[in-house]
Amino acid sequence: MPLSVPALSSPLRRPAWQLLPVALAVGLCCTAGAQTRTTRAPKAAAPAASAASAAPAAAAAGPIELQAREIRGRPDLDAVAEGEVDLRRGPLAVQADWLSYEQARDLAVARGHVRLRNSGGHYSGDEAQLQVERFEGFVLRPTYEFDRLKAGGRGERIDFIDRSRAVVQQGWYTSCPRTDADPPPAWVLQARRVSLDVDGNEGVAEGAVLRFLGWPILALPTLSFPLGDGRKSGWLPPTVDFDTKSGLSVAVPYYWNIAPNRDVTFTPRLITRRGAAVDAEYRYLEPGFKGRLELDLLPHDRVAGRSRWAVSGEHEGRLPFDGRWRAEGLRVSDD
Repeated sequence: MPLSVPALSSPLRRPAWQLLPVALAVGLCCTAGAQTRTTRAPKAAAPAASAASAAPAAAAAGPIELQAREIRGRPDLDAVAEGEVDLRRGPLAVQADWLSYEQARDLAVARGHVRLRNSGGHYSGDEAQLQVERFEGFVLRPTYEFDRLKAGGRGERIDFIDRSRAVVQQGWYTSCPRTDADPPPAWVLQARRVSLDVDGNEGVAEGAVLRFLGWPILALPTLSFPLGDGRKSGWLPPTVDFDTKSGLSVAVPYYWNIAPNRDVTFTPRLITRRGAAVDAEYRYLEPGFKGRLELDLLPHDRVAGRSRWAVSGEHEGRLPFDGRWRAEGLRVSDD
């Protein structure tokens, strides 16, 4: 559900989850069409992996293992390998047509059909330069994917700051499933620069354009979005409606992530013929029950000449032997 309010998480399982000008509350998801409201079914998020389990620095320590059709060099100083090159050190693996390694700087340079994998993801490109143990360097014209997020993209260059942070230049990012044989992903975030922090579960795109089936639907100088299933407080993309009775309506929702199992969405709205309005929705999810409360307020409806409002709510609970009960209520100012 792109561009929608995210589903709540169970209070028993807490996901890893401030905001730049706009936050995409559920990242870039893939569906056949866009919605501007969430489904009511809460979703339990998987617990976030700890930094220690992601890619500890100690895991990269160990001897360098280098295989190729031809290897030449000086022991304990440097080496040059050509033909089906395979360099490994702990969870790191680099394959290429040509590779040089300088031990004093712990620097590997690879060219030609470069494929790089570590404990966090895999990358491919034309050329790579990497300080092996620190995992600092770059890949030119990369295709990349993060294993834990099942998301990735392409770019002119990706720079590795460390094992969990990277910066993509002139590229795009998506969480849509994809293979080389598939058509282009439906939802794509294209940007001049995309900073990715896997452990922090945040991406920041500069010069961002959100595209659906190739069509631009949102453009912003700076865009912040979660990389996984987490949620974050922030402004959601605006919605625009029009009808002959009310005229043009523009709404800009603000999502407040109070807790993993509670949230509120405030939606200021401007309606050309009726005036200013505000909507609010509060949702909660507990092990034995869930529900929501909603308020729609139009302080002075210029068409009706009076204040108008609506309050609604629903609550659902569990009973013994897999039973359930449900209550709904609605009250409006109109007759």
